[in-house]
Amino acid sequence: MRDSITRDRRIDRLDEYARIRGINDNRITKECGLSLGTLGKSRKPGKDISLNTARKILDTYSDINRVWFLTGRGQMFESEIQPDFITYPLIDTSLAQCGKADGLSEASKMEDLPRIAIPGIPRETEFFIQATGHSMINHEHPHLSIPPSSLVGLSKINTGIIRWGEVYAVSTIDGIMIKRLLPDENDQTIVRCLSYNSEEFPEFVIPKEEIKEVARITCVVPVMLR
Repeated sequence: MRDSITRDRRIDRLDEYARIRGINDNRITKECGLSLGTLGKSRKPGKDISLNTARKILDTYSDINRVWFLTGRGQMFESEIQPDFITYPLIDTSLAQCGKADGLSEASKMEDLPRIAIPGIPRETEFFIQATGHSMINHEHPHLSIPPSSLVGLSKINTGIIRWGEVYAVSTIDGIMIKRLLPDENDQTIVRCLSYNSEEFPEFVIPKEEIKEVARITCVVPVMLR
């Protein structure tokens, strides 16, 4: 049985429930008949979901333990049958949104995305993409490889805190790529992009202004296709 889960605010407990159930603000707003922006406003410092809004949510999602939702005490679910693992959205990297500013984040919030549940995933993971190609095969250190078809867990970070030399998922105007990033010693306006498989995939550079988003890799789950 899942341990008792306590969150300070009702909105925090709703976010925990939504993450486990794989639903987003848009769906909750529609299904519960809430005003647009209600949930977003409730997340601001010092704010929370009103009791009236809480009642609408509880009337819609009958599996929520009312005592837990209103007070933070007890179990999240009324039923003993609970999801075994948190589910995560699997983003199709060909989506148009992924080439826009904040597009990766927006794509992860889209409804009807396929979702995956894998035990042992780091808590900071926000979503997954599926790797393609052989550019990140590391022949010298195979355990670092990101083989094609691997499920790559990601957590979006601020572009200002990139740790040079590490591998990231980078969203650009041309789509998403997984590369090791390094600064250019002679030109601070560009970023060097390196592949593990450097013999087949030479280094290249991109302007910093073309980088829309950067996500840290939290885990790599190999998928062996037969």
